[in-house]
Amino acid sequence: MLMLFRTISISALLLGLAHAQQTPPLAAPTFDSMPVMIPLPANGCVWAGRSFSDGAGFCVADKVLQTCTIGKWSREISEGCRGAMADTR
Repeated sequence: MLMLFRTISISALLLGLAHAQQTPPLAAPTFDSMPVMIPLPANGCVWAGRSFSDGAGFCVADKVLQTCTIGKWSREISEGCRGAMADTR
């Protein structure tokens, strides 16, 4: 009988602690209704929320150069991009 009482007491204590540790619900994120307009140069490109002018280029992976050409991004093989980490933003 003592063992049953002890088991019930410990169970009640653990359930009480578990209930007390519950986290409150997180507030829903708010979003702006209007998108932010990025000033874009003539024939420019946008990457990761930033504007780049025509001819801008950067390494996105090992031996892969991404270049803004007449308003569009193009990728080409470049020996100048050795060991570059991938930009996944």
